[in-house]
Amino acid sequence: MQEFKTIGKVIRAEKELTKRAYIYKAFERFWHWSQALLIMFLVITGFEIHSSYQLLGYERAILYHDIAAWSLLILIIFAIFWHFATGAWKQYIPTMKLVKEQANYYIFGIFKGAPHPTKKTSYNKFNPLQRLTYFGFKVFIIPVQVISGFLYMYYMYPENPIHFIGFDITALIHTFGAFMLLAFLIAHLYLLTTGESPKASFAAMLFGWEEVSVTPDEEHRDHMQIAVDNSIAGYYRLDENGLFLDVNDAWMKLYKCTDKNNVLNMKCTIARKDKDKDELLKTVEKVLKGESFRGIYSERKCFDGTTGNHILSMNPTYENDKITGVEGFIIDITDIHRVEEQMFHSVRNSEAGYYRLNTKGYYEEVNAAWLKMYKCVDKENVIGKHYSLSRQEKDLKEADEIFKTVLSGKTISSKIVTRRCKDGTTAKQVLSANPVYDCDNIIGVEGFIIDLPGLEVEE
Repeated sequence: MQEFKTIGKVIRAEKELTKRAYIYKAFERFWHWSQALLIMFLVITGFEIHSSYQLLGYERAILYHDIAAWSLLILIIFAIFWHFATGAWKQYIPTMKLVKEQANYYIFGIFKGAPHPTKKTSYNKFNPLQRLTYFGFKVFIIPVQVISGFLYMYYMYPENPIHFIGFDITALIHTFGAFMLLAFLIAHLYLLTTGESPKASFAAMLFGWEEVSVTPDEEHRDHMQIAVDNSIAGYYRLDENGLFLDVNDAWMKLYKCTDKNNVLNMKCTIARKDKDKDELLKTVEKVLKGESFRGIYSERKCFDGTTGNHILSMNPTYENDKITGVEGFIIDITDIHRVEEQMFHSVRNSEAGYYRLNTKGYYEEVNAAWLKMYKCVDKENVIGKHYSLSRQEKDLKEADEIFKTVLSGKTISSKIVTRRCKDGTTAKQVLSANPVYDCDNIIGVEGFIIDLPGLEVEE
């Protein structure tokens, strides 16, 4: 499961949603603009050296052209290192998938208002045609220009003659490459104008943020994932042999593990005491046969030798309708000190209810589990209403303090509170509350509730 950064701003359209995503990192933007300016300067000075016009003077044009060429080479070396160090090189791997659809969009669909056949994300910035274009730019045009340019540069100095290739041929190759760069630049600028907002696309390369389209299902799934990643829930995924494939930061924190390499490819039983290992393996075996579990009370063994208590969910993962592993979440309940242990088993069949509030405390979203816990059948009776509708009057002060605390940037976890249901009854629940961010600005509060039926809390 991929991890996502908190994205608070969501713009709703009639059939499409867009969200503000951080697409271009700082070095990408620096590298893009530095490379663009250097290439344009090389084109200007290069064509003056070619006697196409007179601007700086022949000797100065050569001097500045050489300085810019060395600067570009240094930038390319740093960019290569960055691309491989961060894995960003994968963005440029060519693919033939949707190439025909993308070409039809540029030739016909764009003039008819057709939807874009591909979607931009921080993990997939380029459509198939862009990938092919940038791949050619990086592995053909730039290498040709660099190699022919330095051959051309040193061929001109008598003390360093290079005779294995003709001077005229080198010059022609370098000039051809210059025209290819011009063609790439023109195509690049044209494609910039084909977006819904060329100004926004330009701004994205300046500041990194861009509005990208998502389906309602994607937006809901992403926002739920954000809420999970930033709350008390730890995520894990196992392969069919019970070996860890992935864990998130919350899982690492709960298990007091500082190095993910100590977890990945290890047996899931490393996180259990000896007396609990067989039971865990039996549960994993059942899930690999198609069963799902939620609300299981578990005692974990942390990497520093301490222990903790949590509620566990476990579900099969599928690939082409075949079960390939196991994944789930753990929610820490260690800090609920004054509750009898049997309370933990009461949540075995409960489901987490999700909610989201704006900065004024009005509900923007709740899920089906939340509605069920609050005995409310219609979401419209909740959305747009203040959170005070779900609390008793004597508990409003506590609710206000929680809301104010989270808006200040803090996170509330494992808080036992009493809810007031739609029919006037009350019930106990475990509450988590986290700030929702748009860039660095807090724009609301979100979290989960876990039902605790029949719980008597020690005062």
